[in-house]
Amino acid sequence: MKKIWLIATMLCLLAFPVSAFAATSDNAKAFASEETVATQWIDTMLTKNQPEKALTLMGKDAQTNVKPAQMKEIRDRMTKELGTLKTTRFISWTRFDQADQFIYLMGFDKSPTVRCELLFKKDGTLENFNLTPFTVQQKTDAKASDKK
Repeated sequence: MKKIWLIATMLCLLAFPVSAFAATSDNAKAFASEETVATQWIDTMLTKNQPEKALTLMGKDAQTNVKPAQMKEIRDRMTKELGTLKTTRFISWTRFDQADQFIYLMGFDKSPTVRCELLFKKDGTLENFNLTPFTVQQKTDAKASDKK
């Protein structure tokens, strides 16, 4: 009986080729173009420290809602709180109905783990970003707290 189930399972797996689970060409093109914009934005905003130029990489809505002076202020606050960018690691790309989301984990001088979220509209324009530092609280030794 086990052999029959094993054979049936193998036949089912062979019936569905791996290409059926692969990304469509539209998804692949969207991912590639959005990834290019994301890496350019990260390089311009966080590495080269050019917030005005980073704003030009964003979509029309973002450019009308955020002024270059505000972008520079955001960059100055990030530099003050996070320090300089040391490492970047791509984590995920999620496709929603009306938007796409890129998630990166980054390491900065003052904050070793920061989650960077970049939101794209369906047309592939970068519309928003968010950097969230993770704070790790150290556990206190239970025996040391009992002695106090």
